[in-house]
Formats: sequence, structure tokens, C-alpha cells
Amino acid sequence: MEQGIFVSYRRQDSQSAAGRLTDRLKDLLPEVSIFRDVETIEPGVDFVEAIERALRSCGVLIAVIGPRWVAAAHDDGSRRLDDPNDYTRLEIATALKRGDVRVIPVLVEGAQMPGTAELPDDLAALARRNAIELSDKRWDFDVSTLVETLRKALGLPEAAPDRPSAPAPAPKGPPRRAWWIGGGIALLAVLGILGEDNGGMAPAPEMSYAPPVQTPARAPVAPSAMTAAPAGRVDLTGLWRDPDGGMHEIVQHGSDLVFRGRTPDGFVTGTGTVSGHQGQTTYMFNGYPLRSTFVVAADGQRMDVTIIDPATNERDATQLFRVR
Repeated sequence: MEQGIFVSYRRQDSQSAAGRLTDRLKDLLPEVSIFRDVETIEPGVDFVEAIERALRSCGVLIAVIGPRWVAAAHDDGSRRLDDPNDYTRLEIATALKRGDVRVIPVLVEGAQMPGTAELPDDLAALARRNAIELSDKRWDFDVSTLVETLRKALGLPEAAPDRPSAPAPAPKGPPRRAWWIGGGIALLAVLGILGEDNGGMAPAPEMSYAPPVQTPARAPVAPSAMTAAPAGRVDLTGLWRDPDGGMHEIVQHGSDLVFRGRTPDGFVTGTGTVSGHQGQTTYMFNGYPLRSTFVVAADGQRMDVTIIDPATNERDATQLFRVR
């Protein structure tokens, strides 16, 4: 597969976000050629020919979609998307026709994924592509999630760690650390999972994480503590941090929880339920099934978590602290 990345965007809609994203991708993927029209096309070169040539050498097209992407209009008021010669339409339609190009919609500035009815026929397949959102509040984190997806799509090796470490022997089971906590976890396409159509997100990538902070060993949470939860429902939606430096974003819908993420030891994805101030989860850690139970503090700012290996009944304990 070719190694290039084509960044498609509308200047009327998301020029600033596309430029910011391109600069960050160049920093994080220096080995990859990145095409962005305003920087790459030389003066006097036919724009359409340059686009076609660039697309022939790319393995991924990123369609940057802002809140004005669908409704952007010519001076006469007609929609640009309805113009067969619209550059953005040409870029994406050409990429969609090629079976060897991954087209990834990237939503910025709070944009929603357009539906099939809003798109011309040659872009209808775009509405069925899983999208990823880049939020200003968590820009670096969301971009790192996108980069992991790009590395997989282009067959690139994982990024080298910032500091060397001695190789650890292969574990027989899951590593003995905070299995449930995600170090650098992105928000799931939870609305899609719970039945709302928001365009979804890209398949779960392995995400980057902050180097763990050394902390003293924690004593396991006693089972009796699970019965001491105060009454009343809490909302766990938000960003949480664990003592090892990981961050976790949970989305709660009623009593249901959905989460995914990556610890320093691997990828985690699962679901759970909460009742009052206590709950439970089931999930996969690098393909290994685990469970957990947790108790939320009365002020809703801390969770005491017990991790359970159902195969051996071994247990570990950790805590989560609300960030926002």
C-alpha cells in the first residue's frame, strides 16, 4: 500500500483545523508524505491533475468536515457539493472509487456526520464510513488516537517509546497492574452503540499513553466494602485519572456504561452498569476476559475498583479520580 496521506478540507469551512492537523501529523508521522493543496501544489500546476496524482500515491484520505462543510455555497448561492467540479467533492469521490484507499471522516468544531440524503450520489458511501471527532478541549489526545489508526491503515510500525526499557518475559495471563484503567483513552462512539446515529468512529485503535507514575502498592479492596456504598445515583460520564498516570473517559446512559482504552500493557474495551454508588463491568484486555466491581465515593470524585480474573479468581485493586 502507498504511504501517503491526503488531507481534504473546505477553505470556507475548516482551513484552520486542517492546517493545524496537518502540522501535527507531520510531527507525529515524519516518515509519511502528506498532501494538502495549499502547501503542496506548485504555482501554475493544474489543480485537478495534482489531486489525481496525489491520490494515486496515498493510502489514506482524511476528509476534514466542519459545521459548514455540507452547506458551503458558491457566490450564486448554489451548494458547492452539488457542483461536479467542486474540488472537495472530486477529492473524496476519487478516493471512494479506489478500493485501496481508507477514507476517514474527521469531524471538527462540533460538526455532525452528514447523512446520505445530504450528499451527492458519488459521495453517498462517505456517510457509511466511521468517523472520528477532534475536539479543541482534547486535541492532542484525539489526534494521537487518529495517528494510531493511520499507522494501522498504512501498515506502519508502532511509534518507538520515549525511553528504553528492558524486555519483559511473556506473561501467562494478563499483566498484574490496573487492568481496567485506560492510559490515554478516547471517547467511544457511544451514541451509536446505544442506538443513536451519529456516524460512529473508527475501529478501536491502540492508543498512546503517558509514562506511568510509580506509586506504592495498594491493598485489595475488601469485598465487604462493596456493601457500604451510599444511596443515590451518580453520573460517571467524564474524564477520570488513575494513580499510574492513565486517563479514562466514561460515558453513562441511564445505568449503562461504555468505555474503551489502553493501559501501558494493552488495549481495554467493555461495558458495565451502575446502581447508586456501586457497579460492575465486563471487558476484554488484549483479548483476555476480565471483570471488575467498583464503589463511588459519596462526593462522586473517586472510584475504588476491584479487578477480577474469572479464570483464576485473582484480584487486584486501584482507584480512579475524576478530572472533569
